[in-house]
Amino acid sequence: MFFILSKILALFVMPLTWVIGFLVYSRFTKSPKRKRLFFILPLVLLIFFSNQYISNRAMLLWEPEPTPMKEVGVYDVGIVFTGITKGSKSPNDRVYFNQGADRITHTLQLYNEGKLKHIIVSGGLGFQQVGMSIAAERLKSFLVMAGVPDSVITVEPKAVNTYENSVESAKILKRDFPNQKYLLITSAFHMKRSALCLAKQGVEFDEFPAGYYTDRPSLNFDDIVIPKAEAIKRWETLFKEWVGLATYKVMGYI
Repeated sequence: MFFILSKILALFVMPLTWVIGFLVYSRFTKSPKRKRLFFILPLVLLIFFSNQYISNRAMLLWEPEPTPMKEVGVYDVGIVFTGITKGSKSPNDRVYFNQGADRITHTLQLYNEGKLKHIIVSGGLGFQQVGMSIAAERLKSFLVMAGVPDSVITVEPKAVNTYENSVESAKILKRDFPNQKYLLITSAFHMKRSALCLAKQGVEFDEFPAGYYTDRPSLNFDDIVIPKAEAIKRWETLFKEWVGLATYKVMGYI
C-alpha cells in the first residue's frame, strides 16, 4: 500500500501536473482576474521547467560527482539496485534498458577491473505484472552474457522499492558476507536516499554513483533558448526523489 501511495503522491508534485491543473482551473474559474493569472502562470512554469540549462544546473547540485575508476579500491561485494530495465517488453530474449543503464555497465567494468569480488543485484517486480521476469534476474542475465560467472552473482528478488532493496540486501550481507568491504552502486540522483536506507540497516559501505542525468553546463543557444522535454524529465526525477526522501523520513526508513 505504501508503494502505491508514494507513487500517487509523486504524481501531484510533477511540474506538468501543475501546468495542466492551472490551465484547467483557468478554463472553469468565473473570475476574469484568476482566469488570466492561471493562464499565464502555467506558461511561465512551462518555460522555466523546459529550460535545459536551468534543469541541468539544478541536477548538478543534487547528483554527487563521479568517482574516477582509478580511485576505486577493491571490494568484497558490490550492491546494485534495479529499476533500469523494461519487464513488459518482448521478446524476452534480451535485456531492455531504461535511463540509468550505467548502474550495471559500470558494475561490469568494476568487476572486469578486479574491483569487485561478488555482486548482489536487488529488485523484484514493483508495479509490473506477475509472470514477468524479476528485475534482478534481468540484470543478472546481462552480467552473465557479458562473461561474469553465475557463482559471482547473488539475486535478491523480493524488494519493490529502495527501502526494501536496503533491508533485503543487508540481510544477505550480514548472513553471507559479514564484516567485509561493500560498495553501493546506483544512479547518482538516487544515491542519497539509497545510502541513507542502507546505512539505517547498520551497514558500512562506500558509494559509487552512476547513471547520470547531467552534462557539463554550457551556454549554447539550444540549451538556453529552445525548450526541451529532457529538461522537464530532469525536474520530474528530482521532484520524485525529493518526495521519496521526505516520505521515507516520515516513515522512519532513513
